[in-house]
Amino acid sequence: MNGRDLLLILTHLFRKKGNPVCLEDAVEFISFRCRYGKPSQVRRMLTMAVKNEMITRIEELIRADFLFDNQKLSPNLAAELCERLMVSSDINPMF
Repeated sequence: MNGRDLLLILTHLFRKKGNPVCLEDAVEFISFRCRYGKPSQVRRMLTMAVKNEMITRIEELIRADFLFDNQKLSPNLAAELCERLMVSSDINPMF
């Protein structure tokens, strides 16, 4: 998964569910409704988003740190995110 995919998935999540979103609702929505991946993969993805300051986590809520409702990615920014952000397998999922 690259940064562009991560940002698009988070944008879809926050547009559908609002801001903030309960962590369990986010995992359920992305994993089961969108059928993106297993819950453990989704939790790893959310952990990576927190580490890269795309979202913040306050207890069981996650909040977007970007303008998800009107943000448009330029091709240069999307390409840069694609090149620089990779989710590694050594990240532990959120619990």
